[in-house]
Amino acid sequence: MNTLDVLLAKDAIREAMAKYCHNLDACNFAGVASLFAEDGLWETDYGAATGRGEIEAFLATVVPTKGNGPQRKHYICNTAIEVAGKEASAVSDYLIVRESEAGLIPVMGGTYKDSFKEVGGQWLFSRKFLVHDIAGDMGLLNKR
Repeated sequence: MNTLDVLLAKDAIREAMAKYCHNLDACNFAGVASLFAEDGLWETDYGAATGRGEIEAFLATVVPTKGNGPQRKHYICNTAIEVAGKEASAVSDYLIVRESEAGLIPVMGGTYKDSFKEVGGQWLFSRKFLVHDIAGDMGLLNKR
């Protein structure tokens, strides 16, 4: 790959990562799942799901929709991306804040360890692994 191709790939990957956060915060679980390859894996210490349908269904059992629990926002920073042809990896720090009776509170900070592959000109997650480095009360449906 030439330098321009690498830069374009990195930009598309950052876009996919941002869309992941926006869709998850909007409780658009189908939108989150659409960012994964057909056989993509979403994985953390409290569960895993493989494939778009399973990812969408799993997130719906964990993340409360508006009116069913506290809402949250995901923020990503310190992203480092490595591109190797049609595959890539990224490591990012993340912070999640959520609403509470006391106002906004930070509830989790960690590391996203992501793998991507280019499919039909689109960069999709092949694996998203969430590491919870520090965690509080997320207010999730699974009581985390």
